[in-house]
Amino acid sequence: MGNKKRQPLSRPLTARGLRGRRAMKRALYAMLSFRNGVMIALGKEQPLVRFTVEGDPPSVYVVWRIRPEAVDTLPKRLGLADWMASTPIRCLADDEPEHLLVLNYYRVSGLARGVRAEWSIFIADPAGIPRYLVFDACSAEFSIDPVDLNTKRSPITHRREGDTIVTSLGEGPDYTCSIEIPADAPTVKTHAEWATANDEIYWTNGIADRTFYNAGMHDPLVVDVPSGAVDLTDDTGWADLVEPDPAHVLVYENAIELAMAPWANLDQVEASPERS
Repeated sequence: MGNKKRQPLSRPLTARGLRGRRAMKRALYAMLSFRNGVMIALGKEQPLVRFTVEGDPPSVYVVWRIRPEAVDTLPKRLGLADWMASTPIRCLADDEPEHLLVLNYYRVSGLARGVRAEWSIFIADPAGIPRYLVFDACSAEFSIDPVDLNTKRSPITHRREGDTIVTSLGEGPDYTCSIEIPADAPTVKTHAEWATANDEIYWTNGIADRTFYNAGMHDPLVVDVPSGAVDLTDDTGWADLVEPDPAHVLVYENAIELAMAPWANLDQVEASPERS
């Protein structure tokens, strides 16, 4: 017997059919969302929320090499557990692994809103893969984090003025940076592990966010701005940890779409001993 010939799906979509499908979509996915909400409340599933790093103004990563004498003292200086020692990572595709400290500032929408700034080093997860460790953060708007619960609100400006990106952070301000992007600035290729470091973003108490991202992170449009086009002053208190001149000043010309499971490892984190 021969195989029965299959027919393609083909049925005109009438006005009545369109109304029915709209109602079915709303009811079906409302029930699924309700179920997800119940399972999250019971601790049976992880929440997954949108987090969009906007492309205008561009996200900026200022990347410094950590001073050799500061590498071993970082856990004590930052109040970290011993396993949170700095680990080398490659930033650009042709870089060698180095101990790096990063200041990333950007405008975000979704889970958090407004302009944020985060200071990070890189640590090795249990499999030895470099991951971000955020050790300081501030925000222009209310937001939460797993360490202080209410992320420090701080005066922050981050805007684009033509071909120049102007940023200031903190009272005073504590940090200012003016980046003039050359018209002929070439784009660069980031290393794969620079992107995968975002898969798990740790905080200083060991809690980690799990993230999933689009090509805006793993294949971004990035300019490495030459030092002569960057005017930077850093009085934040972290400047003594790093070499005076940044290794890279990376400007991401694209938005980055992420889905984030906040505090994803919370059930596996052990409590620290109570202080007397």
